[in-house]
Amino acid sequence: MAQQERAERTRRSLINGAAKAIDLYGYEGASLAVICAAAGVTKGALMYHFPAKDDLVRAVRTEARKAIDRALGAVPRAGVRPLQAAVDMTHAVAGRLGHDPVVRAGARLTREFVHYPDGSGSWADTVREELAAALTGSGDPRETAAQLVYFLIGMDVSLRTEECRPGRSCGPLRGHLTRLWQLLLPGILAAPQAAELYRAEGSSPYCEFAGVPEPALPGPRG
Repeated sequence: MAQQERAERTRRSLINGAAKAIDLYGYEGASLAVICAAAGVTKGALMYHFPAKDDLVRAVRTEARKAIDRALGAVPRAGVRPLQAAVDMTHAVAGRLGHDPVVRAGARLTREFVHYPDGSGSWADTVREELAAALTGSGDPRETAAQLVYFLIGMDVSLRTEECRPGRSCGPLRGHLTRLWQLLLPGILAAPQAAELYRAEGSSPYCEFAGVPEPALPGPRG
């Protein structure tokens, strides 16, 4: 049992280390040496758990989807207007993008590989489906959901480029997201004045979790 627990801890360290490296340097820049340094393991341990780099990348993508599924699943639905739930979902995703390196890595991989070789969907697909379901009854729920995901990812990328600091865009991202909803809600609702019934900033504190301190990584070469 102790050996299994150590193996699982090593596997988790590798996934988290790969996520941090991919978030900073992208798929190509995240060399095995950089990933091992971030995870604090040897290359032999990496190859034992993940014989090929793509095996590790698939694991990162899978964990990113699971993290988003958990975030979306935590958004209250009972007694909440569907459109408010959609607003809250976007803030839940913004929180993950701000603090979870695995989700950030999943987002970067989605940008770099629109159609990843393993044929699996990205976490963004899950968000689009959930938002479209919540937006049922609006003009074009699927198109609106897709646009929201594009806006969310675009804002996050822009903020990271401006700040040049990983894991720091959650607050500004949610601020921009709030202003976006303030613009969108009157256009989505049949009666624009009904926008006052909704909280563009989200109805729950989805950024309450803090980011995990991230060690300095070596450069992308190595």
